[in-house]
Amino acid sequence: MHTSPGKAWDLLSRRRFLQGSTALGAATLILPRRPRAQAGPVKIGSMGPFTGPASRTGEEFQNAVAMAIDDARREGDLPLRLDGMERDIEVVFIDSQSSPEKAVKAVTDAITRQGVEFICNGWHSSVAMAVMDAEAPFKIVHIGHLGESQYISEKMLQDPDKYRGWFKGWPAPPKLAGLYGPPLRHFIDTGVLKLPNMKAAVLVEDTDYGRGWGEALMASLKDAGFEVLPYDVTALDETEFSPLLLKYKAQRVSVVAMTSTGNVSVSNFVKQFRQQNLKALLIAHGLGWFGEWYELTGEASDFAVAIDSPHIIAPWQQEWVDRYKERYGMVPGIAAAGLTYDYFRMGLKILNTAGTLDFDKLVETARAMKYRGVWNLYDFADEPNPQAMAQNEVMVGDFMEGFFFPMVQFMKGKASIVWPLKYKQKDFEAPPWLT
Repeated sequence: MHTSPGKAWDLLSRRRFLQGSTALGAATLILPRRPRAQAGPVKIGSMGPFTGPASRTGEEFQNAVAMAIDDARREGDLPLRLDGMERDIEVVFIDSQSSPEKAVKAVTDAITRQGVEFICNGWHSSVAMAVMDAEAPFKIVHIGHLGESQYISEKMLQDPDKYRGWFKGWPAPPKLAGLYGPPLRHFIDTGVLKLPNMKAAVLVEDTDYGRGWGEALMASLKDAGFEVLPYDVTALDETEFSPLLLKYKAQRVSVVAMTSTGNVSVSNFVKQFRQQNLKALLIAHGLGWFGEWYELTGEASDFAVAIDSPHIIAPWQQEWVDRYKERYGMVPGIAAAGLTYDYFRMGLKILNTAGTLDFDKLVETARAMKYRGVWNLYDFADEPNPQAMAQNEVMVGDFMEGFFFPMVQFMKGKASIVWPLKYKQKDFEAPPWLT
């Protein structure tokens, strides 16, 4: 049953939305201990792409962690209360550099040399696939890595005991992000979207995430009646798409879908798509991950659609965005900043609820917790079910009843919800070049 925004608002403390002011260091944030703290700080790792092709996302991670810490301190979640003592925290930023190999070195160093005892956050499925193996021997809990590929889920299913400290923070594409078929079918059936044909092309980045999303999207579009060409693959840092777009133009496709976790790659594709004048609807999956998407694309993004992020539905979400903008002078990418904020807050809640750094107790606590954040209700599955592919994977659900993304349409610098219809902020508009 749907929880109304008003009811969900009552369940959240308004105190978290007060203005914060703590600045964040570039590499490691050391927070001052309160005088009454009785032991040294707990070292918490926050993983992200702080340098490399997705460093813009890493910047949003750092901003979100700083906000989370300030709000947690204001609401009494810091210092932590562990084993009868009050302990503050020291955040160690674990730089994946968007590279599985470099991420493994970084996380191993963080645990063995820097003494990290608990980890939150992360970006890229290929990084997740590597670091989950690197972390497993150390019996360390990792909450809310945003690698979404179903290959991660399959790996977790193959050895549940080995990966019981890994809590997958983004549902697998077949459960959520690949489901473009139903809304497109609805728009076609109601006559809102008139396509020259039912042929679709798909482009994905050359990563575990990209291939997994491509497979899920193709299945969803085929179920909706589309003829889907085999997906094409491109490098994460690719910037020139004209030859591929010319191929799609020659094939007379009516839907072009692409995804990338690199903001330069996504924005270049969107601009070149319009320059080539393809008579197709654009699915720009990942465009919403970057707060400055309109600055990067301009009117080229008009009429594109995506199901890639949470979006503002309730007043507390608007308040969080406004506070982020005031603090950092930029619009947040909600998938990067918002989900990182929520998972870091959840991590602190898990530590306080467990009251210990004992691995088994932390795993038990994380599995039992249902955490209502700013953007979603976070509830990890006990076992595979219709809402999650694997155990320890966050479950999908309706707004504030699980992990939820609506479809938005980008128009004149705004991303407005067009599906599900009960949360619609505007009617879907077919691109005028289709007629």
